[in-house]
Amino acid sequence: MSKPQAPEDRLVSREVNNGAPEVVASRGPVTSKLIRSVLIFAVAGVVLYGGATLASDYKAVIGSILEFPVGLLGLVIGLVFVGWLLRGWRFHYYLVQSGQTVPLTYAIIAFLAGFALTGTPGKLGEAVKGVFLKQDYGVSVTRVVGILVVERLMDLWGVLLIGSFSLLLFSAWRSLFLLCAAIVVVGGIFLCMERVYRPILERLAKVHFLSWIANRILVTLLTGRDLMTPKIFFVGLLVSSIAWGLESFSLFLILRGFDLPSTLLQANFVYCFSTLVGALSMLPGGIGGTEAGMIGLLSFMGISYADGLPAVILVRLCTLWMAVLVGVGFMTYLLARPQIQERVSESYHNS
Repeated sequence: MSKPQAPEDRLVSREVNNGAPEVVASRGPVTSKLIRSVLIFAVAGVVLYGGATLASDYKAVIGSILEFPVGLLGLVIGLVFVGWLLRGWRFHYYLVQSGQTVPLTYAIIAFLAGFALTGTPGKLGEAVKGVFLKQDYGVSVTRVVGILVVERLMDLWGVLLIGSFSLLLFSAWRSLFLLCAAIVVVGGIFLCMERVYRPILERLAKVHFLSWIANRILVTLLTGRDLMTPKIFFVGLLVSSIAWGLESFSLFLILRGFDLPSTLLQANFVYCFSTLVGALSMLPGGIGGTEAGMIGLLSFMGISYADGLPAVILVRLCTLWMAVLVGVGFMTYLLARPQIQERVSESYHNS
């Protein structure tokens, strides 16, 4: 007796029967997309940081960064990387909970490879990891997008949770913080409201030229909804809080390394609130919004623009820009792996 299909599985089957199979990008286009995205993002970063540095004493800014304690910098990078590994484990956990069989190591590598395209609005480019999972393990790209939606929500929930511990210290910013919190909460609630969006999307799916996109949006939302059960939600929130807490603590260490006055709770709010602003702005990688938030809050703490800028640049280099670099490395590995395996196979047969 065959196992009954879940609603979303039936939906996927109906899509295929209607002649609208899932389109999977080849690795060639992925390479060109990667190069284009990284180059555009890098140029934007150079322009932004170059302009910000020139607005201050650029020699003093560069000198301050170069004089930052090497040991402390290593600790910051280590903490950030541990946070990434935790989030990579969470991605594997979501895959397993979605009924997918993927090795933990591969899931983490694919997760880190997605960082190469983190410089896209809402980090949606990270869904490129679904291309590799589809080709190597048959995981639906649409389902990976659904997992990505939950990842973004859990990241924001985690940042909100740890940021709330410092909220009383920044009463002037409380209303804006709560507004960001409301947007995130509404997004999570909507994901669980299948009775609202499913009938609408199913009706749209009956329209020929809308069926492809409507079906995939529905599968994405249903995948996300299935990952919002109490147990899975708690695990995801716990991992998110720890991972983002490590990055928040990294900002505290950087401020201390520059001998800037800050408590752990103050640094925590600066990092969390700025991260929320950058994420909700939908700017690529939050670039511009996150930095402006940090500068503004540091100024509120009595730290001048000239003194705070090196710390802001360094924390972003150790988080955002190092993530892009690491992502490029792992994506290059995944893109090159078929050619490597082919060469190994040819060498074996020719020996």
